[in-house]
Amino acid sequence: MKDEPIGKGVKKFTSVDGETFDAGEPLVLEQSTLLGDVVRRYSHNRAAMAALFILLFMIIYSTVGPWLRPWSFDEGLYSNPSLIPYQLPNLAHWFGTDQNGRDLFVRLAMGGRVSLLIAFAATGIVLVIGVLYGSLAGFIGGKTDEVMMRFVDVLYGLPYLPFAIILLVILGAGIVPMLLALAVVSWLTPSRLVRGQMLTLKQNEYVEAARALGATRGRIIFRHLLPNTLGIIVVAMFLEVPGMILGEATLSFLGLGISSPDASWGTLASEGWKALRSHPWMIILPGIFIAVTVLCFNFVGDGFRDAIDPRTKETK
Repeated sequence: MKDEPIGKGVKKFTSVDGETFDAGEPLVLEQSTLLGDVVRRYSHNRAAMAALFILLFMIIYSTVGPWLRPWSFDEGLYSNPSLIPYQLPNLAHWFGTDQNGRDLFVRLAMGGRVSLLIAFAATGIVLVIGVLYGSLAGFIGGKTDEVMMRFVDVLYGLPYLPFAIILLVILGAGIVPMLLALAVVSWLTPSRLVRGQMLTLKQNEYVEAARALGATRGRIIFRHLLPNTLGIIVVAMFLEVPGMILGEATLSFLGLGISSPDASWGTLASEGWKALRSHPWMIILPGIFIAVTVLCFNFVGDGFRDAIDPRTKETK
């Protein structure tokens, strides 16, 4: 049998008895990128995809919800005496009204906007501090790493909630004091995660090659090491946000967070607690929003963790 080329990449084979046949088109392997693999693996996780869609709905509701109804989030009996307090959900007020006749649909949307804003902003502060601190500790190593990690251990011993309460009592209520109270201790876990990654990555050959070429420490950290920790940083972000939402809700529920007439989900839950027996829907609604959002963030974080790790078995 002999073969003759009949086209680019295609051959014609001739057998000993004179019969000819084509080999067909050459096999082309489909190449994929890291981002494409992550998206494909994540899209196969049905629970994570459902949680992502619910999260997007929550964000859209919090963004445009106040404009879907003709009521203002702070319009109550003091500005409009015709309003009726403690209304059940109806056509005029889809989620009912609170003790001051304010529309709960609008106030829950505004509360979600404040809660999610605080959660994302506090998570951003936590990740910046934690990533920089953990990167320096892991890359420098030695006694410097040991001293920095002992400082982290000391802060871990501080009780989170009492420490946050003391800060809010000193600084007062508001969004900025709330951000500081949530972020002051929460950066410890991301710093440990990034530090562990740094200890592993700095042993690779490309780091030694960068050193041999005269690269500075800053260039090695920000150009070669931190990009390889992006996966764990993204996962840490999605797993950190639920803690921030619960922390803000807890502090606001205790009366130390956002003050009326402004609202967050924690503030609305605190107001609903005062009318729990007579008007239970006032605390049930913000409780449902908090619980669903926290669960969705956890599912999304777990989905990204599984998608980024190529050793994880894909979800059918």
